[in-house]
Amino acid sequence: MLLEPITRRMIKMGLIILCAYSVTVAQSQQVTMEIVMAFYVPYVGPINREQKIIFGPNMRHSVETTKAERFYARMFVNESMGKIIDNNSNNYWKYDIDDKEYWAVPFEKALYKKDTTATDEDDDPVEDISRTEKNDIIIFGKQSNKWVTTFTSAKGNRLILEEWSVSELPALRLADSLNRALELKLGKPDSTITPIGKGFSSMMIKMRNVPYKLDQIPGEIIKASIKSYKKDEKESNFSMSIKITRLDSETLNMNSFRVPKEYVSIKK
Repeated sequence: MLLEPITRRMIKMGLIILCAYSVTVAQSQQVTMEIVMAFYVPYVGPINREQKIIFGPNMRHSVETTKAERFYARMFVNESMGKIIDNNSNNYWKYDIDDKEYWAVPFEKALYKKDTTATDEDDDPVEDISRTEKNDIIIFGKQSNKWVTTFTSAKGNRLILEEWSVSELPALRLADSLNRALELKLGKPDSTITPIGKGFSSMMIKMRNVPYKLDQIPGEIIKASIKSYKKDEKESNFSMSIKITRLDSETLNMNSFRVPKEYVSIKK
């Protein structure tokens, strides 16, 4: 008789937990973000990269396609690869899109490892930093502001960053939150996690010993370009551009975090 009330309470608690779990899963969201990047490196030439990332609760599925225009660069750069990290089940997969093959990777390789590489002393520190702002194009249906930040070094070299910001995008905030939660689960210190949508100039200010700080650019930075120039030169010796081209949030679909069915499993 004494066990009956206890049993009923346990069943009730179990049903509550099950219902709560079902509601959580049903309400879980995933965010799909697509990015295009373009680089120009001397002697290597133009390199283009397209990236698709799906962020889920403690999961991330990324697909990258990289193509170089010059023949000798294509020999080393061209590839289409996918990577899935699922911290919920401690699974880590990689796959080759061209060969339609996938393989399991030991999960410990997904865990954070501190970079022990020694950094060289900066022999050309930032001496000046300036920024301008103006209204610019419509992006994702929103008026953007264009920010141009110029870093000038002691030797007269310049790094110019152009960044386009819009007002806050809920899907981008959710993507950043999901990505941060996963990185923390993988052991990465919060202070070293790169925020999504906060731009390059703020990162540069933190990385370099600048003479004074600039305020964080408000809103979401969804397009940017970087160009570096040697002293008194008009042509850049390196350039890079990046733009978010798709940003969608939707109900969690576990199939989005699975290797395509037609791929063949191999061992590496």
